Amino acid sequence: MVGNPSYVVNIDPGLAVAHDLVISEEERICGERGLIAALGPEPCLRNLLAVLKGATRGADNSTAR
Repeated sequence: MVGNPSYVVNIDPGLAVAHDLVISEEERICGERGLIAALGPEPCLRNLLAVLKGATRGADNSTAR
């Protein structure tokens, strides 16, 4: 769940429809901190870029297109 920034923020309304947030910003930061500690920064940043590019499918973001 931490991998998708849309769970935490609503972006510019001209780019996406507003939605209910799933977790708080603090929960996101804590989760990302744990992932970075476990995996290192590079895999976490690559995942974030993939999500921002829309290169994932499904609620768990586990299946690449």
